Amino acid sequence: MRRPQGYLIVTSERGVIEHDTITCSHCNQIVMVKAGSADTVYYLPQMEGPPKEEAGAFCRQCMSSICLSCLKEGRCYPLERRIEEMEAKGRLLRSVGL
Repeated sequence: MRRPQGYLIVTSERGVIEHDTITCSHCNQIVMVKAGSADTVYYLPQMEGPPKEEAGAFCRQCMSSICLSCLKEGRCYPLERRIEEMEAKGRLLRSVGL
């Protein structure tokens, strides 16, 4: 990936694992990505052995990277929009005295 958003370091009895990361804009999940790849390639951790590589996902509606779970869901519902809806609902409830 050309411009990752973060960096992950995991220390365990098997050693140190380091990966670039992105954050899914729909659910806020952190996803490990392959460093230096022109296309986005996700690393899926495995119980044993090296991580599995999967093609990354991108939402064309909100123009941001998403995780594979949100890709399967098939709709654009970003976390930012969910938070705005919750805040609007809270303002409405406060305005009517609830």
